Amino acid sequence: MLTLLRYGVRVAPGSTLLTMGLAVLGSLLGMAVTLLTGRVVGAVPGVIDGRPGAMALGEFSWLLGALLAVFVIDSLTPALQQLTSLTMDAALVRAIGTGITEPLLRPRRIQHLEDTEVLDVQERAKGKGGFHLAHGMSQLPYLFASRVTLIGSAIIVGAMFAWWVAVMLVAMSLVLEWYGGRLVEREVDVWWGNTEEQRRAHYLFNLGMRDAPKELRVFGLHHWLVKRYVGEWTAGYRPVWARRRSNAKWSLLIGGVHLIANGIAIIAVGRAALNGSLPLTQVATTLPAILAIGQSNNGYGVVQVRRGLSAYRAMRDLPATIETKHPEPVVTTRHRIETMPAREVRFEKVGFHYPGSEVAVLKDLDLTLHAREALALVGINGAGKSTLVKLLGGVYQPTSGRILVDGVDLVDLDLAAWQRRVAAIVQDFLRFPLSVTDNVVFGSVERAGDELTLARVARESGIDAVVRGLPKGWDTVLDKTFDGGVDLSGGEWQRVALARALFAVHAGAGVLVLDEPAAALDVRAEAELVERYLELTSGVASLIISHRFSVVRNADRICVLSGGRIVEDGTHEELLAGNGEYATMFRLQAERYVTGA
Repeated sequence: MLTLLRYGVRVAPGSTLLTMGLAVLGSLLGMAVTLLTGRVVGAVPGVIDGRPGAMALGEFSWLLGALLAVFVIDSLTPALQQLTSLTMDAALVRAIGTGITEPLLRPRRIQHLEDTEVLDVQERAKGKGGFHLAHGMSQLPYLFASRVTLIGSAIIVGAMFAWWVAVMLVAMSLVLEWYGGRLVEREVDVWWGNTEEQRRAHYLFNLGMRDAPKELRVFGLHHWLVKRYVGEWTAGYRPVWARRRSNAKWSLLIGGVHLIANGIAIIAVGRAALNGSLPLTQVATTLPAILAIGQSNNGYGVVQVRRGLSAYRAMRDLPATIETKHPEPVVTTRHRIETMPAREVRFEKVGFHYPGSEVAVLKDLDLTLHAREALALVGINGAGKSTLVKLLGGVYQPTSGRILVDGVDLVDLDLAAWQRRVAAIVQDFLRFPLSVTDNVVFGSVERAGDELTLARVARESGIDAVVRGLPKGWDTVLDKTFDGGVDLSGGEWQRVALARALFAVHAGAGVLVLDEPAAALDVRAEAELVERYLELTSGVASLIISHRFSVVRNADRICVLSGGRIVEDGTHEELLAGNGEYATMFRLQAERYVTGA
């Protein structure tokens, strides 16, 4: 509890302290109501009968006024606590999101995103089934308040009646809380362990709501999907229901023992009252205190806080786990990266296999990309073209060989600065559900306010006409699920993505990578678009990857990647004359466009 409290005070000091303070104040006010009510009840007979030594009417009136004031304040406290709790929750959700995503995004490479240990820590930090850090923190004020109520009420019972009764009730309440927490944890563990049916049900739900609405209607799969979803959901919950039935038996048993303990305490108070050894004031105070002890256990809250603490520790350990297993390179030398590459980027005997796999994607690959050269890379699917792009961008390191930029090993460069020199548009480029402006200037957020460059790349990429046709122009959100938002066609989206790369080039990027740059366009439009971009980016090194040979034929140089190596290198005419793999693939593709017998 104290660990989570310190975390809350660190990320949201004002709202956390106010929320905790109001929760404790509520418990104290509740006990004050109990004490004042006992005094009022005990004083009523004497005041009414006018007995000698009884409380004066004026003093009784002040006592009633105090009870009323405390009751009113106690009634207002939950509303105030809810407001401060909402403020605390908002700050916590923001801090937790940052605490998990920032360590994952900070490294310039991405091997850690495929590391099972890192992913396990990440999942524990996120929490599951509603048991995560934010929920644990939300339960913390109530748990503190219940502890104050438990201790305060026990003191009232012990001081006004009997300490053995107070000890018995506290012990039973703690046992009930502990056992209730165990039952909840067992049920949650069953739910967490039964993930296969949950994943299937989740997949089916998304299939119907988002992923395939058109296909489901075309094939008439509505009833099948609903029936299948209900079946998978029921299968996932069946073990949970079995656990709940088992838990119910033990809950009734332990609850019965708890009721017996409370019954013994109440009977003892009643006997003491009947034989005259316990005055009415003590009776009226002790009975509510006994009930308050019985209601102060919070097994569910304990589980929430315990799981929240586990998530907090995982989040705290996440940066260290990533840094230990995947340390960021320490650059000790300084190079003028802002002018690189001035001569070339050279792959020397580069080999690579993905983490956890021994299958080599690249083997002793030699390749040189000259500055201000348009180099095309072709090969069959799975040849390693996209992997080569990842190595060029530094998100992976070669498992053998090296990559030199103007003679300097890429591992000796400031990787963040080098990656700002590379503008890459890959096959699965991002479609941000944001404005057109944001989708373009993300190529270089440092130049986000450069409207002249924005207008220039709009003309050069051909999206200016698209923007003029949008309801809010550059401010139109490119997602129709938002108010006033629209969807673009595949070809329009790819022009936006290419405009983003062009914006990066105008902002200073020195290497332009076009990985299947316009696959959504027809062959003629794609060829024209790429040719236009090569004209506009003639001052930078360009690497073009496409399965369409009509796109790459005008490149300065074409390389064929096969078996993890560069097997052919030359111009389009040279490679056709060589009658090798390139010529074979070109002719096979060309035949598809030949008409006639």
